[in-house]
Amino acid sequence: MSSTATSDAPVVRPVDRLEVLFGELGELMGQRNAIDGRIVDIVAEMDHDNLVGITGARSIAALVAWKTGSSARNAAKVATIAHRLPQFPRCAQGMREGWLSLDQVGIIAEKAGEGSDEHYAALARCATVSQLGTALKAEPPLEPEPDPWSNTDPDPDCAPPPEPERPPSITKTHSDE
Repeated sequence: MSSTATSDAPVVRPVDRLEVLFGELGELMGQRNAIDGRIVDIVAEMDHDNLVGITGARSIAALVAWKTGSSARNAAKVATIAHRLPQFPRCAQGMREGWLSLDQVGIIAEKAGEGSDEHYAALARCATVSQLGTALKAEPPLEPEPDPWSNTDPDPDCAPPPEPERPPSITKTHSDE
C-alpha cells in the first residue's frame, strides 16, 4: 500500500510551527521556575531552622547538591536565594509564579543590596541574566557574612596573653664627620 499526500491536508508554515514550539517552551519554563521556587522555599526552611547540622553536610549548598544531584554552582545559587529569601520576597514570588528564573533571582540574591527587591523584581521581568549582572555591577559590594562555624567572637578567657613590652634600648651611631 502506498501513501500519497492529499491536497486537502493542512500545510504548516515553519513560522507557525516555531510559534507553537515557543509557546510550549514558555509554558515548560514557567513550570520549571515554579518548581525551582518551591525548592528554594524548602531549602530556606532547612537553612533558617538550622537543620543542616543534623544531616552531616558541611553547608546548605553541599546539602542541596547532594539531595538534588545538581552542580555545586547551581546548589550554591539555590542556597544563596534561600538564605536571602526574606530580603527578596517579590523576586521569590516571581519565581514561584513562573515569571522569573532561578538564574535571574540567583544573581540578584548574590549581588543586590538590601531594600532593592521591588526594583530588581521589576527589572528582571524584562532583563536577561547578563543584563541583570551588568546592572548589579553598579551596586556597592555586599559585606561578607560571618562564617557561622568559625569563632569570630573571641572568648576573653581563651585570648592569647598580651606580648610583653620590650625593654627600652639605646642605639648609638657615629660617622667620620
